[in-house]
Amino acid sequence: MGPRIETPRCLLRLPELADAPALSRYCGDYDVAKNTGSIPHPYPALSAEMWVMINRASWKPRGNQSLVVEHEGALIGGGGVFRRTAGAEWEIGYWIGKPWWGQGFATEIGEALVELGMQTLGASRLVAGHYDDNPASGRVLEKLGFSYTGEAADLFAMARMGKAKSLDMVREAAA
Repeated sequence: MGPRIETPRCLLRLPELADAPALSRYCGDYDVAKNTGSIPHPYPALSAEMWVMINRASWKPRGNQSLVVEHEGALIGGGGVFRRTAGAEWEIGYWIGKPWWGQGFATEIGEALVELGMQTLGASRLVAGHYDDNPASGRVLEKLGFSYTGEAADLFAMARMGKAKSLDMVREAAA
């Protein structure tokens, strides 16, 4: 059930209950969680287990895709392609556990997410964003072909328990 996407160094797949301890450990790091909108801090194992069960139960081939990322058999991150509401544009998001920061994994899984969104889900346009205090994510998105729209929004971040400025980016499908 669900996608299994191989990249040169990683496997993106649906989460499993056995992933919960690693999800809790890496998502539970405030420096990781604060750069996402939806990961709370702290992030106990029970929350990770619930997230896994909800995502497995709600998975549909043409619906939101929330995946974990393995490298050499170990969970190192996650990402997805999703719509915030039924009529919204497809969006990508990702996170990498801190031990793997700066090694190109975000770009590698981002490429897989862009392909998933455009090839499998049929998106002609993808949106993404990053908090203004996380320029590294903006550089990753630029490598993936995203451009700044000039728009910004104050979006709620669960780990921050408040709003932070998010810079909007977009990628159009190649003509």
